[in-house]
Amino acid sequence: MTNVWGSRSAAGRTRTVVATLVAPLLAAGLLATGPAGVTRADAAPVAAPATTATTETPATPAARKAARNKPNPESVVKPGITFNHPFRKSKRAAIHRKIVKTLKNVEAGQTVRIMTWNFDSPYLASKVIAAHKRGVSVQVIMARGLAREQGMHRSYGVLLRALKKGNADRPKELRSWIRTCSATCRGKGGAMHNKMMLVSRSGATNWIVMQGSGNFTGAAAVQQFNDWTTTTENQALYDGWMTMWNQAKKDKNFPALQFTVPSTTIPGANITTMFAPHRDQVDPPLRILNKVQCNGANTANGRTKVRVANAVWGDERGARIARKVRELHFQGCDVRVVFMMMSGNIRSILAPVPAKQMVYITGETANKFKDRYVHLKGLSVEGNLDGNPGASAVLSSSENWTQLGWFSDEHDIIFWDDAAMAAKYAGWVDMIYNTAPRTLANYVNSADPDPKVRIKPGSEYLGPKDYPFHELEAELS
Repeated sequence: MTNVWGSRSAAGRTRTVVATLVAPLLAAGLLATGPAGVTRADAAPVAAPATTATTETPATPAARKAARNKPNPESVVKPGITFNHPFRKSKRAAIHRKIVKTLKNVEAGQTVRIMTWNFDSPYLASKVIAAHKRGVSVQVIMARGLAREQGMHRSYGVLLRALKKGNADRPKELRSWIRTCSATCRGKGGAMHNKMMLVSRSGATNWIVMQGSGNFTGAAAVQQFNDWTTTTENQALYDGWMTMWNQAKKDKNFPALQFTVPSTTIPGANITTMFAPHRDQVDPPLRILNKVQCNGANTANGRTKVRVANAVWGDERGARIARKVRELHFQGCDVRVVFMMMSGNIRSILAPVPAKQMVYITGETANKFKDRYVHLKGLSVEGNLDGNPGASAVLSSSENWTQLGWFSDEHDIIFWDDAAMAAKYAGWVDMIYNTAPRTLANYVNSADPDPKVRIKPGSEYLGPKDYPFHELEAELS
């Protein structure tokens, strides 16, 4: 393998790290939150190797395939929010395609950093391995319990073996690997539940932050409704997320980390990131909902629109958020909620609120490992926020609204005043709400099915005939 890492001395690399990082981290207010430990390659894109344009068609099928798989240095990663739809073929793998296209155009010498609760996808694993083989530094963290369950024959073991090879000529900090954390990576107890990918450069795009509700699994595409946000060309945001990454890979306790940076695409807009384990912060969804004023909004009916899509609500934490949602409904906000599961107490709290359970049962009993269900973990608001009648906010995250989510490793990102994203999120929640098969009154526990309790014939809510359920990933590759 050609050495793309350069011959610069360690001291020279260190000087470049300091020069590159201090200014943006000071701007983002990150140096006070804990040690960054970010390497040069992690902090900013490495110059891509020189490429030579050619119009000649490769002579052999193998050569043509190699040409098709070669990174395109002119490819652009589009920012914004992506949704998948498990019933619609054209949208089923939308998030996977976004991830794969980004990986495909990462050139040798660049870095990819992935955290995912579960990595169980031969399709995605093959793309990660291909990037590593062409000289990309790929590092992955996943939950230890799931890695142990998989053993060595599924994605964890495949990646463990493949990413060990080809590291001999790389600096230590740029070697590829997959690791696990003892519980959370930055706290005590709980679990590592993040779902994110950070890329230094893909094609012509720098500083890519991708995150959302979907794990790196086939189930995320075929069984679940998920979201995935992409932010590009925002070095302050990227460096902040890399601060979290460099803490997480040490598997030690770190202070709470949150920061706000300006948007680089929308004048006057900001982006707030909050990483769990939370401590004294305002709860991420309440950080938005507490600002909502229901009337005087610049919307068609003058009411602020609140759309909530969170998979799991539980414990007093979930009840507290539910009470706030109900309060906004009574105050006149235009509220809709979609979810996968919640406790009986929380269902009682939300009883007056327009709420639907998106769970399509695919057998005689409910079972979240087979059913099709909403897995998003966020909300959007359009209307009056803190007296601004034309404001908006979108929360996208990996975090269920439970006590476990409070102290586990999770991520929350809030896009303030991104009107296009808020409208798209609200439209997607409305689509799910309008097609969801269950109300609070005919709720079914999909998380812990009881084999003795059979679904009443005629109420299974099997998918329509034109929504075939294929084997996981059969059509993705």
